[in-house]
Amino acid sequence: MGFLEKATAINFDIKGAAPGKAVIIQTIAAGEQERTSEMYHNPGISSAPTKNDRIISIPVGTGTRVAIAAHNYRIEVEPASGETIFYSTDSAGNIVKSQIKLDNAGNIDLNGDSKKFVTHTELNTALQLLITALNANIGTKLDGGGTPGVLAIDISAAATTTIRTDG
Repeated sequence: MGFLEKATAINFDIKGAAPGKAVIIQTIAAGEQERTSEMYHNPGISSAPTKNDRIISIPVGTGTRVAIAAHNYRIEVEPASGETIFYSTDSAGNIVKSQIKLDNAGNIDLNGDSKKFVTHTELNTALQLLITALNANIGTKLDGGGTPGVLAIDISAAATTTIRTDG
């Protein structure tokens, strides 16, 4: 039978005879009973709950417990029908620090949807087309005896520190 428990401590360590490290959760169950569980995830996904999160743990074999789910009632992330939201919090579990939202329209929002991103190739192509058009315009003015135009490009607003690609 599974139990709903409250996380009291979380660390990354080896539990018992396990072949490697995992997220280990200390909990308090009904009747103030202290327990230790190893957090289980699907391969490729890893997370650690925060202190005071609610944990569902189940016994496996004799003396072993695994945590199969956790919930943080202090954070209210509200996906709409059909959406998935991944998020991380501060170490206390009180503030959302980063978020990836897969919305029901097929978009991926990274830390909100207030910034738009382009690839280097797309940006370079657009800038080269702009330079070509400006050079043609400036050349026409010079040939016609006009005043040369002034070129200024500022793409500093395109920089972001909230998304890293290591590229």
